[in-house]
Amino acid sequence: MEIIPAVDLMGGRAVRLRQGRKTERTTYYEDPVVPAAAFAEAGARFLHVVDLDGAFEGDSKNLHQVRRICAAVGDPVTVELGGGLRSLEQMERAFGCGVSRVILGTAILADPELLERALERFGAERIVVGIDARDGRAAIRGWEEETGAPALEVARSAEAAGAARLIYTDIAVDGMLAGPNIKAIELMVRACGMKVIASGGISTLEHVRAVCELESSGVEAMIIGKALYEGTIDLAAALAAADAFSG
Repeated sequence: MEIIPAVDLMGGRAVRLRQGRKTERTTYYEDPVVPAAAFAEAGARFLHVVDLDGAFEGDSKNLHQVRRICAAVGDPVTVELGGGLRSLEQMERAFGCGVSRVILGTAILADPELLERALERFGAERIVVGIDARDGRAAIRGWEEETGAPALEVARSAEAAGAARLIYTDIAVDGMLAGPNIKAIELMVRACGMKVIASGGISTLEHVRAVCELESSGVEAMIIGKALYEGTIDLAAALAAADAFSG
């Protein structure tokens, strides 16, 4: 089980939003390289970067910071990037910054054929599907727009297109430090055959262990964000707990 720390970018800074609301933003670092480098130093093997400006506006404003982050953490760390990637050209630019895989969220609903084209060009290991759900329905454009599309159906469609991995975020618990929605994660795992990365609400070592319990069913990793910035989870301890469970 992998622990993937998150760095969310807005206006070039490392921030966190509460339930995805850009009006409820906390800035933690003026320079996002600082937490990214600290996570790598603590032993993180993966890093989850989200361009929030890109997610809300559809075009990245933070690629220079993404490039700096990739350079700072180096080759041992797999960096994935999401937020505003809605064309093959935008994906190409992201890969050019040094990221190893990109996350497609809004794009798979706004332009369903884009996922197929991306998978054909870059391969399934470099494309991750991002499904953000509120009350079981997929939300897009930085979670500001609810589609009405059932998240489970979106996952099945992505799998049919050839996707191999998805990040599932429960919006209601994201940034709340109240624990993950284990039931929703289990439903997603049962609904599809893709590898699942769980996101949202993980804020204690007990939460880490609860998600680790889902490893045998298909959850391969979990993303932790606000808890690392608020200090409710120590990354090194979380990595150790996950490694102990898997070992």
